[in-house]
Amino acid sequence: MDEVLHYFRRSQQDRWFSNGGPCATELALRLQARLGGDTECILVSSATTGLLAALRAACGEATGARRLIVTPSYTFTATGCAIHWAGFEPLFVDVDPEHWQLDAEQLADALAAHPGRIAGVLACATFGSAPPAGVRAAWRAACDDHGVPLVIDSAPGFGSVDAHGIPLGAQGDTEIFSFHATKPFAIGEGGMVATADRDLAERVRRLVNFGLEPGTRVSLEPGINAKLSELHAATGLAVLDSFDRVLAARRRLAGALATATGGCGLRFQTGAFDGTWQFFQALAPNPAGRDAALQAAAAHAVEVRTLHDPPLHRHPAFAVASRWGTLAVTDSLAARSLSLPLANALPDGAVERIADVVRQGVLAC
Repeated sequence: MDEVLHYFRRSQQDRWFSNGGPCATELALRLQARLGGDTECILVSSATTGLLAALRAACGEATGARRLIVTPSYTFTATGCAIHWAGFEPLFVDVDPEHWQLDAEQLADALAAHPGRIAGVLACATFGSAPPAGVRAAWRAACDDHGVPLVIDSAPGFGSVDAHGIPLGAQGDTEIFSFHATKPFAIGEGGMVATADRDLAERVRRLVNFGLEPGTRVSLEPGINAKLSELHAATGLAVLDSFDRVLAARRRLAGALATATGGCGLRFQTGAFDGTWQFFQALAPNPAGRDAALQAAAAHAVEVRTLHDPPLHRHPAFAVASRWGTLAVTDSLAARSLSLPLANALPDGAVERIADVVRQGVLAC
């Protein structure tokens, strides 16, 4: 709290606690400097409100048959919820079995099969790992061919880099990040929309402030209140001061867990080791091994999760949503998903304790 108060005193001195005060202004500028280039950063109260604003800014309003947003089912529910609350409907498309990102070929096929019905594409940086450069290029090409915008939900990915060392948020696309308490860049509640499109950035800024024309009390379009408070921004500044050390620590722990679980047959996502490691995400060799690991974890009081199982197309909220193809890869990944504990620091012996759970479960099947 001392580190947070170091920044929050500026807000106290100015008596400015929201609506773009000194802490929010500085945090946005520092984030832009970190990403570099032409990227603009708009702070928001959560990644979900950022998704709402970005979808509306990029895709407009749902009109007539033009109501579908192509998105993976293998993602967190916030992605699908934001599509619905922005006035659209999801069209679920499968992911690739190696990098777990939206399958570019199936995306192109889905766009071609729904002429005039697609309002946009909401891809995801799955588990915060950067999609391979070729995959991103294929997404852009497919969207350009069909005249639809591309938005990327990179919620846990702030700090991730691709194979060329380029960070998420600095690759020319419109991306949304979460700064929720569970994310590696954790400020409690908050998020950011990053985009190199200046016009879209201005519209997002307007939409998260009730749609007001800057300098007036007149709404140009219906907006929402999604601004980041000064206290959360002060927390963000304090977190940013030590963020590189946090990332390095999480990556070291991920490497230690990968070594400790070697020989168990776990598979990792392409690009994961340059990611942020919100969790230690892996695939068990088969569903039975995954379930046995869960039983072993429960017996030894180790909290293990199974993201993203069930996938969105199996949630009651999205049961009637459109699908492209069988989503077989999505179902296969979900049934083998293991999300092992990871944090900025783990107690002595924790890595071996977590690895024991995996060995007792996976190797027993």
